[in-house]
Amino acid sequence: MPMQPKFNRMRNWLAVALGACLVSGVYAAVELNAPMTALLPALMPQGALLYVETPDLHALLGEWNQSAEQKAWLMGANYQAFSRSRLFGRLSQAQDEFSNTAGLPADSSLLSTVSGRESALAVYDIGNLEFVFVTRMDEATLASSPLWQLRGKFEERKAGETTFYTRKDEQSGRVASFGAAKGWLVIATREDLTASVLGRVNGAEDRTLTEEPWYAALGHLATSQPELRMALNLEKIVPSPYFRSYWIQRNITEMKQYSAAESDLYRESGLFREERLLIRKAAEETPGPQPVTIGDLAQMRGTIPEDATFVQGQAAPTPEAVLAALRDDVLERKPEGWSSGNTTAPHAAGMDGNVGAGEMETKIDDAPKVTVAPDSWLAIRQTLAAAAPTALVEVFEDRPPVADGVFVRLDAGCAVMSSQAWNLPAVEDAVVHSLGAGITAGGLGTGWQQRTGAGGSYQTLTGAVGLYLAVRDRILLVTTDPTLMESMLAGLKSGAVRPTGITYAARFRHSKDEQENYKRLFTRLDRVSRGAASSDSDEGQQPAFFSGNIGSLDRTFAALTEEQVVERDQGTRVTQTVTYRWK
Repeated sequence: MPMQPKFNRMRNWLAVALGACLVSGVYAAVELNAPMTALLPALMPQGALLYVETPDLHALLGEWNQSAEQKAWLMGANYQAFSRSRLFGRLSQAQDEFSNTAGLPADSSLLSTVSGRESALAVYDIGNLEFVFVTRMDEATLASSPLWQLRGKFEERKAGETTFYTRKDEQSGRVASFGAAKGWLVIATREDLTASVLGRVNGAEDRTLTEEPWYAALGHLATSQPELRMALNLEKIVPSPYFRSYWIQRNITEMKQYSAAESDLYRESGLFREERLLIRKAAEETPGPQPVTIGDLAQMRGTIPEDATFVQGQAAPTPEAVLAALRDDVLERKPEGWSSGNTTAPHAAGMDGNVGAGEMETKIDDAPKVTVAPDSWLAIRQTLAAAAPTALVEVFEDRPPVADGVFVRLDAGCAVMSSQAWNLPAVEDAVVHSLGAGITAGGLGTGWQQRTGAGGSYQTLTGAVGLYLAVRDRILLVTTDPTLMESMLAGLKSGAVRPTGITYAARFRHSKDEQENYKRLFTRLDRVSRGAASSDSDEGQQPAFFSGNIGSLDRTFAALTEEQVVERDQGTRVTQTVTYRWK
C-alpha cells in the first residue's frame, strides 16, 4: 500500500533545522531592529544552496529538547538505524572536526548557549558542510557563552572596525570562525563568510542573498511571519552527488524541473501548517515532455470516505498512470517478497572456467527467435486511452482482524473521471478480458452480477476474485471490497461542488486504530522476511525494517492523528499546503 504522495515530502522542518544546527555546529552572533523577514536574508552573502530562518531559535530548541517526540526518537530503533548509516558517520566526522578546531564540543549544550532569538542558517557547500549562522543575542548572554570565552585562543581578524576570531585545524583543514556586532552573533566555517556578514551588520553595501534570481523568484509566500522558513536553490542542490545519494525520496528526475523551493511552517491550535512553493524552470531549460495541468479534483471529493486510512488523488493523469494504479491497487493484489538481507549484486553467469566451452554446439548462423509476449492488459489500456481520464483518486482502508484472526486486511479502491461518460458494458468486458487466464480457464464461470447497496447499484465479479465495479456518468469506481464501494457511491450523492483548482491531494489518518493495525501488519511482514520472532534488534544489528525501524518512527509520532496535502499546479508555480493534526 503506498504510503507517500508523489510530491517531494520535505516534512518535519523543526527536526531538520535542529539536526542541521546540531550536527554541523552552526553557531555565532550579534542587534538590529529591522523586521526579520527583510533583515536576515539581507545579511547573507550570495551563493547559498539552502537558507533557514526562525524568529526564536532558542524557544524552538527548548521545546524540542523537552518534547516527548525527541525522547522517543532517540530511544527508538529508527535512530539506531540512522546512527549506523554512512550519512550519520559523515556528519559525525564533520562535527568532531569542528569541535577539535573550535576547542570545545559542538554538541546540543553548546547549541543552546549560542542560540538567540531571530536566527538564520545558510549552507554554501553540502559536501564540505560550509555554512554561516547568525543569531540575535544580548551582550550579557554572549559574554557568558563558552564559545565567546574561548576567543583568546583564536587568531584575530578584522572586518572593517569589527574584530572577529578564527582558527584552522591543519590536519582536517576545518575552519571555525565567529564574531559579534550590534547584538548579532555570527559563526561560520569560512573566514570570508564571517567577515562578509559582519560587514553587512555594520552597514556595508554588498550583494546579498536577496538579490539572487532563485531567491527573488520565490517572492513573498508568507503574509505573516512563519515559525520556521526554508528556501532551497534546487538548480544547484539537485545535481549534487550528495543530494542524489542521500535524498530518501529518490525522485531526482521529478525534482529537475524546479529551480527553487520555499517552505514556511506555522503552528496553530492542534496542528502544524506548512505552506510550500516550488518554482518550475522555463520550458527551454527542461528538455523533454512538459507538465500539462488540466482538470480539477473538486468533483472527486465525494468518492473519498471520511474514515479512509490513506487517500491520494491527482488531476490529468495519463492513461498509463491510471492503468498502473488500477493494477497495483485493485487488479493485481498479490503478496510480494521483501528482504533486507542480500544487498549485493549477483555474480555474472557463465564466468567460471573456460568461457563459452558449453556453447560449442550452438549454431550462430541463424538469428535467435524472439518471442513477444501478448499484452494481457491491452483491452483496459485501449479503454482508458479512449476515455481520456481527467482525474484519479486512490483510496485505502485497513481492516482489523476478525475475531481470532491474525491478518490485517487492506482494501483499496480507485475512482477515475473521464472526459466523457463511461460505457459500463465495455469496461466490464475489458476487465474480464485483461484478467482472463489469471482467474479462470477459457472465461468459464466469469461474469458480472448486480448488487444494490446504500449508494445504489454496482457490479460484482463472479468467481474467487473479489472485485466490484460501478459507473456514475463520467466517474468509474473499482474496489476490492463491497463496503468500500458502497461508501464511495454514497459520497457521490452529495451533489456538484465548485472548482477549487486542486491538482493533487492526499490524506493519511494516523489514529490509534491505524497504529495498532500497522503494528500487527509490520510484525508479520518482518517475521516472513527475516524469520524474526521479535521486532527488537540485537546489539550491533540492524533493527527489523518494518516493525523495528519504521515501527519506531510510527511510535515517535504517536500523537500525530492526520496529515493532509493539497497542491495547486499553476504552471510556473506549484503551491502545496500540508497540515499535520495532533492530539
